[in-house]
Amino acid sequence: MKAYELGFGESADELTALPGKPIETDLPGARVAGWCGGRAPGIGTAAWPRSPVTGLPMIHVITLGLPEEYRRKGEDLVALSLFQADDHVATAVEGVAELLGSTAPTAGQAADPFLAAVAATAAARHPQQRDLEDLIGGAHALLWLTAEEFAAPRIAPPADIRPAGLGDHYRRGQNAWDDSAPETTVWLGERTGDPNTGIAPSEDGAGGYVAAWSSDDEQLEAFWSSVEGTSHLGGTIMPCQGMPEGLTPYVFELEDGVGGLNLGGGNAQIDLESDVFDWAQ
Repeated sequence: MKAYELGFGESADELTALPGKPIETDLPGARVAGWCGGRAPGIGTAAWPRSPVTGLPMIHVITLGLPEEYRRKGEDLVALSLFQADDHVATAVEGVAELLGSTAPTAGQAADPFLAAVAATAAARHPQQRDLEDLIGGAHALLWLTAEEFAAPRIAPPADIRPAGLGDHYRRGQNAWDDSAPETTVWLGERTGDPNTGIAPSEDGAGGYVAAWSSDDEQLEAFWSSVEGTSHLGGTIMPCQGMPEGLTPYVFELEDGVGGLNLGGGNAQIDLESDVFDWAQ
């Protein structure tokens, strides 16, 4: 098993640790693995995930093709997409939660173009969508993709059909109509020298896991300094608060700012085996 670093940019020779930031990263042998921000993969416009609070389409954070060992939900599911609503402070729109839960729309809801689109999203829900919630109640959606979906033409968000005159009521909470980040190519390169490659993260050192900054070994300190603040698959994680429980060696750590991801300066851990999702700032 290998661990992998993510880099962002349009050329393998000029990659950064965060999209649009001047923090250069060196990824020998890097290959194009997906994109962040902007459009979503070819899942069909109606299936674009929406906030269960506002009904607004979530922002597309990242779509990433996975190395074979990280395809933990089946060999045919070769990539993943992450979406975020960041709607923990949003004003709830009446009826949205029920409609996304597949409750049949009333006649009045069916006549409302916005709520009718929300109901259509529930009907077209992607079969591999997993709904995630962060520590402060913000919604995320993780979709596992087939090779055909990953290779299909990218799609724009659903048409913006918010009713006129409602002001912030339909805007609060991060969404694809107002807050999408510029689209940026994502690259993968092998992470070398990580003592925790193939080992499940553990706070107590179970399985031989060496927590970041837990040793004064100069070589390890140099390695940890070199990977601090990077997004990656596998290897040492650097959660901003406590170590999440239930992680496996197949963890995806994603830093704040990737694809417009709003974590308040923190990072997220998404386990591709156990479905554990944790976030801290």
